[in-house]
Amino acid sequence: MGLLLGLLMPVITFGSIALAVRNGPFANRWWRGETFFGFALTVAWICFLVGFVGPMIFAPGANQGPLLGIIYTGPLGLVLGVIWGAIRANKRRS
Repeated sequence: MGLLLGLLMPVITFGSIALAVRNGPFANRWWRGETFFGFALTVAWICFLVGFVGPMIFAPGANQGPLLGIIYTGPLGLVLGVIWGAIRANKRRS
């Protein structure tokens, strides 16, 4: 079971990054191909990276620094991205 999870986690990680890049605000210059799920994944990845890498840079002695990105900023970024993406999609329709 541990081996299966170990093999599955990189696939999930790179798959979600590919979806974020393909369907998020990076799809084209004017963001016409953007989906709200891709936008949510993009915001989540940015928040995760800030929470994961930031403590390593600003507090290198903190042994639990990367957990900030895993437990807090990544999931909160996903929720924020869904809300923000829904608002953007709603504005585009009108």
